[in-house]
Amino acid sequence: MSEQIPSPDRPASPYPEGQYLEGRHAEGPHLERPRSVTEIGTLPPLEAIQADLPVDPATGQPRRPVLAVVATACYGLAAASSAVGLALAWWGSIHVRTFGTATRLMAWTDPRPGSLASVLLAALMMVIGAAMVAMPAILAVNTWLGRRWVRWGAIGGLAAAALALTMNGVSWLALPFSLAAGVLLWTPPLRRWLQLWTAVRARPAVERFESRPVRYGRIAEHY
Repeated sequence: MSEQIPSPDRPASPYPEGQYLEGRHAEGPHLERPRSVTEIGTLPPLEAIQADLPVDPATGQPRRPVLAVVATACYGLAAASSAVGLALAWWGSIHVRTFGTATRLMAWTDPRPGSLASVLLAALMMVIGAAMVAMPAILAVNTWLGRRWVRWGAIGGLAAAALALTMNGVSWLALPFSLAAGVLLWTPPLRRWLQLWTAVRARPAVERFESRPVRYGRIAEHY
């Protein structure tokens, strides 16, 4: 009986013909099960990876609807009208002739110009005006950024706009703008958009590759 010589192209296996081991946990030499040449390990497209959330593939953020832009603009107009009203109230309060009619607060109390009461009322007027400007401005920025709490913050925006009752007629323009923005924030499209923003922010941050200039040649500190 002649001895069978293994082929030089294929190493001799200690196992019977056609027997292979799964994995690499066994001891000794072995052969893995041959794989098809068509099995190539690839990742799915980026759109398929991020298909769980309907975001913009270019930015990875939710697309901003038109209603969000309109609500932001309304809050911006409310802040602008409050700022103009505050400026007019301040200008009227620094002149003696118009001090008593600068705001409704001054007209109701009718303090004597230069007295302690007039100084305190003027300071209160500035605090009220600052609140009327700051509240819609903060809501405008956070509405643009898709913060979910702005829906409840709209109630505070209406309360701040209602302070126009103590100011002048120009400040009253903030009330309809704040009311319109608050109503828009409670519509179903913006509710879904804000919920989507919450889900996007809850995802773990993904480190993105940033290209840097490549330096060729010898490194100076090693020579």
